[in-house]
Amino acid sequence: MTQPRNVRPNVTWFVTRRATRRHFLFSPDQEGRVEQIYWYTTAVIAQRLGVQLHMMQLLSSHLHEVLTDILGVLPRFFELRNRILANALKVLLGWPEEVFAKTPANWVELSTPEAVIKEMAYTAANCVEAGLVRTPRRWPGAKVLVDDVGQRTITVERPKGYFDPENPMWPERVSIPIEMPDILRDAFETEQDARDAIQAELDARVHKAHADNKREGRGYLGAKRVLKTPHTSRASSFERFGSMTPNFAAAGNSTVAVEMVRRLRAFRARYRNAWQAWKAGVRGVVFPHGTWRMRVYYGAACAEPP
Repeated sequence: MTQPRNVRPNVTWFVTRRATRRHFLFSPDQEGRVEQIYWYTTAVIAQRLGVQLHMMQLLSSHLHEVLTDILGVLPRFFELRNRILANALKVLLGWPEEVFAKTPANWVELSTPEAVIKEMAYTAANCVEAGLVRTPRRWPGAKVLVDDVGQRTITVERPKGYFDPENPMWPERVSIPIEMPDILRDAFETEQDARDAIQAELDARVHKAHADNKREGRGYLGAKRVLKTPHTSRASSFERFGSMTPNFAAAGNSTVAVEMVRRLRAFRARYRNAWQAWKAGVRGVVFPHGTWRMRVYYGAACAEPP
């Protein structure tokens, strides 16, 4: 049994999803069509399911997003958004195979304001740390900048090619606000204070990336060369396999970390017991609050929030 994910309302997540075999299927193009497809599909499905977007960056071979799952339906969001995004990209690129890697997405629950700040800064800095451009602002693909958080709404028109204009599911134009996470609103006196904290963390990461590149004699690919990179190319940098995948981040807060471990172990123990009973034919078994797949796809009962 794979470890179940504890999906609860009002949780902020850092999520990473990779392209199949590290192909550059998300690489930005001169016309901005890949970026348009990302924003359109994300806006349509986020609006339908009540998902808030706080930070994102669509790099050539992978995607980082920081989101809040208001209703506890994030698996459904990714199921719909990623399928539609993949199909639209296949039509655009003439790609005959799968778009997303078969390995699962990496979900990290962000348990403290400091963890949210760190992952938002990590997301924004990724294009710099990867040696692609010198600043996040220069990344030519889909991105959110720190100044956008809580202050910008992105409006995008329906892309051509895949989306049927006669289908009411696909409006001619759709918007998505870049929200300030509630956990940061509660932690800071003003939203600008929160943006300043994110920017300070981002500046530190960018400064370190510049120093590392200079020390190692590496330059930056640059936006023009990024735009000329074919989607059939693949990342060739060394990637470590077999490392542990975190389930949550507490940014050094040991008290929160201990509580998150306790909660995760309790959820898994209750889930394991319910799963064993279900396999034995007991259909009246109650799964713990936060269970997704058994509840949605098999109609299993779930406990109310504690």
